[in-house]
Amino acid sequence: MKKHILVLLFLLFVQIVCIAQSDLYWKLGIKSGLDFQSGIATINLSDTVQTCLYPSSTSICDTKGEILFYTNGFEVFNKLDRKMPNGTNFNGGALSTPYFVGGCYPLTRSTTIIPFPKDTNKFYMFYENMEWLIEGNKYPDKFRFLVIDKSLDNGLGDVVLKDSTLLGNDTLADGSVMCLKHGNGKDYWLLVRKYWSNNFFVFLVDSNGITRKSDQKLGIQYSQNSQSQGSSASNFDNDKLSYVYVSFNSSPKIRPGQIDLYDFDRCTGLLSNYKHVLIDNVIDTLNAVSVCFSPNNRFLYVSDNYKIWQLDLSAANILQSRIMIGDRLINETYVFYEMKNGMDGKIYIVGGACRYIHVINNPDIIGSGCNFVQKQIDLGVGKYTTGGLPNEPNFSLGKIDCTIGMDEVSTAKEQLTVYPNPASQSIVISCESKVNIIVVSNVIGQQLNVKIEKLTSENCQLNTENLPSGIYFIKATDEKGNVRNAKFVKE
Repeated sequence: MKKHILVLLFLLFVQIVCIAQSDLYWKLGIKSGLDFQSGIATINLSDTVQTCLYPSSTSICDTKGEILFYTNGFEVFNKLDRKMPNGTNFNGGALSTPYFVGGCYPLTRSTTIIPFPKDTNKFYMFYENMEWLIEGNKYPDKFRFLVIDKSLDNGLGDVVLKDSTLLGNDTLADGSVMCLKHGNGKDYWLLVRKYWSNNFFVFLVDSNGITRKSDQKLGIQYSQNSQSQGSSASNFDNDKLSYVYVSFNSSPKIRPGQIDLYDFDRCTGLLSNYKHVLIDNVIDTLNAVSVCFSPNNRFLYVSDNYKIWQLDLSAANILQSRIMIGDRLINETYVFYEMKNGMDGKIYIVGGACRYIHVINNPDIIGSGCNFVQKQIDLGVGKYTTGGLPNEPNFSLGKIDCTIGMDEVSTAKEQLTVYPNPASQSIVISCESKVNIIVVSNVIGQQLNVKIEKLTSENCQLNTENLPSGIYFIKATDEKGNVRNAKFVKE
């Protein structure tokens, strides 16, 4: 039977839509950076910056992968690696200021940078300080922000406001600053967690500025000394969150990991569907330090300094589904610390003072099929990571329908399926209704000039053979004007 061909007419190559920021370049550690502009993670050999970008650091770049500016937690640097004229002398205090000398601010995931919703020249930088102490560990008690104007200093940018306080003299959890894209595709949600608590502080960042919303309490009420250093992560769709903590028990003195899982409504900013996983010493996880979702949201990866674990979130018992996918190589001294989804569909893992980056190459595959490779990327002599990775929302996320309930949104997503996923040569796009228009975009919002082949009234096929490895989004419009969304990973 003759096959009808649907050709999507776009620009010859790509068309940039709706966003000005991306995740194409990661500023790392000492003299190092990871570049995704080609679709494959490559080392930037020209990055020779001496600044220590510790776990508190973050950076932001444009859709071309060019760094706009970055921070180590107490200084702001422009794209020429120079300190902005007013980008110093902030985020200080009795405990934190001494760290300014060495340049390594030790709070995990404590900073994030996002653009003003209606001003392409201005950016917010949010950050925590480090001003209270318990059992030798330091924690934040303030959540602040500064404002950067990119148009100043001949386009290199300058800080026009700093140390403006959103939360003051409180007890905040380490590693808990979370920024998520609003369902309208232009605004942002900020979540910060309170220490010894199940309380979340919630802020909305929109064209009116920064508005504090009602606090949310959901999950276990942590008690004193049961919650210590931690980290957090959102999935690629910004609708699932995970927090992981090391816990202290005085008797016996063990440190089991605590994992909290939530669904997040991008339209309302509400958390729901709480799940708790206690990673006890049955699996030798005495220091669970970081988490990361697989692109298909089925698996959660956990690092515990010396091992990497895969947990199946679809399992009836998440803990019992655990599979150890990696154990530190013999005679090596590096640790596994922060993890992050790359734009190529892989997960990257860094440690402290290590010249290597470890990679989970196929994170949507169960067990050893995920292909975890230690030391896959060698940054080179004199270059190394220091445990941190950029902390930002998925800038590429667009608008979703916020006029219907969360359950209806989930149902709508299920009505468009893609298989196989991950893909190699081709995928089949299956929708319950007859599809008229299909749009395929990459992770920075570029619409691709691709050819869709009609198979049946409800199924289409997309040839993915020539697509670079990475994550792609599909938007399908049926004959009634209904929109369905899905994503797939090209291996």
